[in-house]
Amino acid sequence: MKLRKILASGLIALLGTTSLASALDISEVDVSADLTTIENPQAAEFWNTLEADLESAILELVADEIVDEGARVVVNIESFSINDAADATFSMENAALIGRIHVINLENNAEFNSFELSVSIEGMTVADESGTPVIVAQMEPEMAYETLVSSFAENVVERLE
Repeated sequence: MKLRKILASGLIALLGTTSLASALDISEVDVSADLTTIENPQAAEFWNTLEADLESAILELVADEIVDEGARVVVNIESFSINDAADATFSMENAALIGRIHVINLENNAEFNSFELSVSIEGMTVADESGTPVIVAQMEPEMAYETLVSSFAENVVERLE
């Protein structure tokens, strides 16, 4: 499902539908997230395929920059949701991704970079395929998940300059 998103002030606005490109060659993208820390069963199901999905989303955006000897992009997701505790009710409005991104190139230390990135569904304006705005509280879990993953990936790639 392709979504058009206009991200809130805390995020970088992404305009157009063209593919994003990074300014450096990339040899590998590695995403890690400790899903065992999620106590709420509903939240655990929501984030179940996060590592593979986020890695694929980033690789898709940098496909033209993939080389054998380039920088390694390491994404460590530190938090999956604002309220994933077992005693809390999981809600889409509180879904967020927070992680630390490291760019490592042993051949070129000038490409080293490390930054934290946070993307929250709260405050986003999301539209479906027809362009109709979707209220976050009424969003299907799949749409919220896809929106968070694609927004996080797009912001990672924008910072790879």
